[in-house]
Amino acid sequence: MKNRVALIVGAGDEIGAAIALQLASDGVRLALAGAERDKVEALAERVADCGVKVLAIEVDTADPASIAACIQRALTEFERIDILVNNAGEVAAKPLCALSAGDVGAAVNTALAAPFHFIREVVSGMQENGFGRIVNISELGYLGLANQANAAAARAGLFGLTRSAALETARDGVTVNTVVKGDIATAATSEAEKEKLVNGIPVKRLGTADDVARAVRFFAADSAKYLTGQTLFVCGGKSAYFSMSM
Repeated sequence: MKNRVALIVGAGDEIGAAIALQLASDGVRLALAGAERDKVEALAERVADCGVKVLAIEVDTADPASIAACIQRALTEFERIDILVNNAGEVAAKPLCALSAGDVGAAVNTALAAPFHFIREVVSGMQENGFGRIVNISELGYLGLANQANAAAARAGLFGLTRSAALETARDGVTVNTVVKGDIATAATSEAEKEKLVNGIPVKRLGTADDVARAVRFFAADSAKYLTGQTLFVCGGKSAYFSMSM
C-alpha cells in the first residue's frame, strides 16, 4: 500500500483518526477531509509524524460543490485518489412520529447523499487508473432499530449504493465495500453506558476505533482485489441477533 493515496472523509472524529493512522503506518499518503478545520489539521500533524505526505481539507459534506472542490484539491496535490473512505457523521435519531422533514433530509444528506457525491466524483478516475478501493462506514442500525427510522432508512440506502457501485466498477479494478460498526467506545462514552452496552454484545466488550480501522485497512489493501460488494460487521457478534444480517 506504500505511496497509495487515500481520501478519508469524516477524518475529524476518533474513527477517522484511527483509519488515518492505520493507513499512514502502511505508507499511504493522505488527504484528510472534515467539517472542523482545527480537528483535521491536528490529525494531519499526527499523521505527518508517521513520515507520509498529508493534506488537511475543510469540507461541507452537505454541499456537492464543496465536495467537488475538496476532491479537486486532493487531485491537485496528489494527482490521483486510490482509496476513498466515507466515514459518515452521526445521525440524530428520534421516534418515528417525532421526525420532521428536516430530520429525514439531514439523515439522507449525512449517511447517503454525501457518500454518493464523493463516490461519483472519484470513481471515473479510479476506473481510468485501473485501481480503486472505496470503503463506506455504516452502522448496525441500518438493519432496523426502533426510534431510528430516519437513520436506518438512509443507511439502508448506502447498502444499496455500495452494491450497485460494486457491480458497475468490478471489471475496472475498483472495489466497493462496507464496514458496519457496532457499539464502539469513544471518549464520550460513560462507564454506565459501557456497562449497559456490553450486556448486549456476545464478546462482552465494546469495540474500538482501531477495530474499525483494521477492517478498513483490510478492504483498502491491494490484496483485497477479489472482494467487492461485501459487508463486514465489526460488532463483536451482535449482528448475529438480527435475522437479516448480510
